[in-house]
Amino acid sequence: MATLLKLAAQTNILIVDDTPDNLRLLAKILESQGYIVRKSLNGRMALEGVRRNSPDLILLDINMPEMNGYEVCQQLKASEATAQIPIVFISALERLEDKVRAFELGGVDYITKPFQEQEVLLRVKNQLLIQQQHQQLIEQNQRLEQEIQERLRAEAEVRQLSLTDELTGLYNRRGFFLLADQQLKIARRTQTCYYILFADLDGLKKINDTFGHEMGDRVIVDTAQILKQTFRDSDIVARLGGDEFALFVPTFSGNSYNFYNRLQANIDSFNRQHERAYLLSISLGVQAGDFNNDFSLEQLVAKADQLMYENKRTKRCLNR
Repeated sequence: MATLLKLAAQTNILIVDDTPDNLRLLAKILESQGYIVRKSLNGRMALEGVRRNSPDLILLDINMPEMNGYEVCQQLKASEATAQIPIVFISALERLEDKVRAFELGGVDYITKPFQEQEVLLRVKNQLLIQQQHQQLIEQNQRLEQEIQERLRAEAEVRQLSLTDELTGLYNRRGFFLLADQQLKIARRTQTCYYILFADLDGLKKINDTFGHEMGDRVIVDTAQILKQTFRDSDIVARLGGDEFALFVPTFSGNSYNFYNRLQANIDSFNRQHERAYLLSISLGVQAGDFNNDFSLEQLVAKADQLMYENKRTKRCLNR
């Protein structure tokens, strides 16, 4: 027979029998093997003892006054806290219907009186082994589930990193084209309008040359925050690289000039509230799209990029 996973001296067995001689005999048999044995003379005492200190196994007599073994078993199986404790019925009853009822109520084995020492020990050891293996399987499954969840979280983090710009936390180029292409297909399928935007920082090279690249990174992060502030959570905002940003804005109500106005208002507010060594400035190109055109996402981004440069040139002319 397989070896028990738990030492006998660590194994708690409860014997429930209204006959003191039976209690003494069973206790002697089990204690000779080193088991910790508890005894109850009736069902109510047994239930109270189980609730205070759950045993590893219960040997339960059937014929007892006030509350018989079947009733005790039913109460134990009805409680989530005690339902998993294995119950071995002990009885002088040998009728098939008595044994069938014992198993139907949740008993795991049945020992008939008078007791045979070797039979008692083998049946007890067998049930303890089954219970311990069952518990070991539960723990292994829990560990496996935990490992699976940890792996899924790690994979999700890797996927997130592969789609996210490390500096700004926005989507990166890969993330933008993957997600925006999905949104473009949805827009065409649902026959809704959308906008492709291309944003570019003004004067980043001058900031890098004057204040260093660390300050240049800071202005890129500031730009990302302003774009997130200006647009909705449902809009796709991405940093394509360097100081270039792209956005996909589905079903926006209003004309494209709203983008310029809202963005410029947030830039002006930022420049007033933050003491930076530079004034933040962003050029924006807005390409309207609808479900009737068949331009690819790359073509729409290129058109928005051209419009952005027109916006940048206009600003330069006005500043001369």
